[in-house]
Amino acid sequence: MSFANLPLLGVLAGIAGIAALLFLLQLLRIRHVEVAVPTTLFWREAAREAPVRVLRGVFRHPLAYLLVLAICTLLWLAFAGPEAHDDRTSAYRVLFLDGSAHTAGGDDFEQAVDKLKADLAGLPEGRREVIWGGARNIKLLKAGEDRLLLDRRLASLAPEAAPSALNEQLRLLSLPGVAPASLEFVIYGRAPAELAVVERLPTGTGLSRAIDYPDGGSNHGITALGVNPAASGRWDRLDLLIRVAGTPDAVGDDMTVEIAGAPLGDDRLERLGDGVAMVRDLAADGREVEVRLEASDELALDNVARLTLPTRRVLRVALADELDPAIRHAIEADPGLTITDEDASVAIRVRGAEAFSDLPALEFAPAADQTTAFEIDYTGNDSAELALRTSVAALGLDQIDAAGLAAEAQRPVGVQLRHAELPGISVWDELLAHYNFTGSRSFPLFVSRAVRWLAGEPAWHPYLAAGKPLPRATVWSLAADAEASLDALGADHLLGAAGTVSSSRGDQAVALLSDTVTERRSGTPLLASQAGGDFAGTGIVTWLILAALLLLGAEWYLYQRGLMP
Repeated sequence: MSFANLPLLGVLAGIAGIAALLFLLQLLRIRHVEVAVPTTLFWREAAREAPVRVLRGVFRHPLAYLLVLAICTLLWLAFAGPEAHDDRTSAYRVLFLDGSAHTAGGDDFEQAVDKLKADLAGLPEGRREVIWGGARNIKLLKAGEDRLLLDRRLASLAPEAAPSALNEQLRLLSLPGVAPASLEFVIYGRAPAELAVVERLPTGTGLSRAIDYPDGGSNHGITALGVNPAASGRWDRLDLLIRVAGTPDAVGDDMTVEIAGAPLGDDRLERLGDGVAMVRDLAADGREVEVRLEASDELALDNVARLTLPTRRVLRVALADELDPAIRHAIEADPGLTITDEDASVAIRVRGAEAFSDLPALEFAPAADQTTAFEIDYTGNDSAELALRTSVAALGLDQIDAAGLAAEAQRPVGVQLRHAELPGISVWDELLAHYNFTGSRSFPLFVSRAVRWLAGEPAWHPYLAAGKPLPRATVWSLAADAEASLDALGADHLLGAAGTVSSSRGDQAVALLSDTVTERRSGTPLLASQAGGDFAGTGIVTWLILAALLLLGAEWYLYQRGLMP
């Protein structure tokens, strides 16, 4: 037995003090003294001089003393905060509160919270912890913390528009040395567990679900909203794809599409079956598209999706004289680029040429004048490592056969990055003249991407979804109130929750929920939990107070029967 509010020595000292005080009070007796006064005017003075109670040396009524001592001792123990046995050989319990979109329907979340609090009351504080499983897993209550802290921390939490991070937490427990020898993992909510993840849990880990929820009602939602270059081949047009998923009895014919607040005509919406619809040849002009499902269902978080269309403009490129003809051919083959000498955004020239010196430029220089094959001047405040990684991907340099070029040139073909006031790219001129770089399939891609990178035109990602990684070369970053954007070490960054995300130029999109959430999949069946043990929902303190009340009732009964004073 351990105590949360007092040490064991303090508890014993308190019980001894209570016993001594009650013993002294038991010795107090009423003393009757007869005092003769000539007049009632002196009655008050006589009463002061003759005290009513005095200590006597005779101890009587031990039953009354023991009852009062037992009542006071029980109340003192309740104040000390006793806990169930803290046996280190017993199972350590992790209580996982599902704060994802899986519990956002009906009163699922409220049931999970009530059950969690009830079970928490009967668990030793040193052998349990509570984890919040929303877009990210957060430890709500550490081992040893008072459970009253949970109420304060839950006050600002609600189910998030995100797939559950349960399986990520279970994968963590599967790592060697992470989970204790005996662990009970209890899920409070509907978060589905993947069978492959459950099978990899350590042998001593038990997995259960606290509430056996009934099957949810029908639900349907928008699980995909994305754009791609128009299949018609028009540079300034996009194709919009919409996909609706749901439970078997859900309907998907209540979909409305608005562009810049104006309803889209029914003739533009092409339904392809299986919940898929497409709008072809939308103007790539930066307008906002909103798709809405009008019918109410079990989950409202997936009934609306918005996407800001990218703006695709034709870039004006200035070409200096004495360039390889392959460069002009690559630009003319790209419908998004045009060659001009006026109001150009980007220049392509030989290094050292004075023409268009005030523009960001793609330059070609002799190999004797620069150490590496590709030199990149970048602007901004990104770290060199992050800038190098994003620049290589944005320029398509990862698609170049560097090994083949190095074999022909008989020297390494590398990339060098440096910070500058004006963006620029410098390439060995010999790659064009002698090493057949212009004859490769990657050359037009490199020229096209280099011009757009120099012009500061960000790439655009056609599709975003909660729980899915952002692409390495994306320009999307999380909104300002989020924790982070891309990982500088190159790891994939997951969009934790559905909602608005912004690009570097202010475009916005909505990351959508997954089919698993929308279709209300239950995942691997799990056993019912017994997390609270024998004291679940009651607690030792409650039992102590009830016992004190019972003894108080017994004392009153004995007093009424005349068996004790």
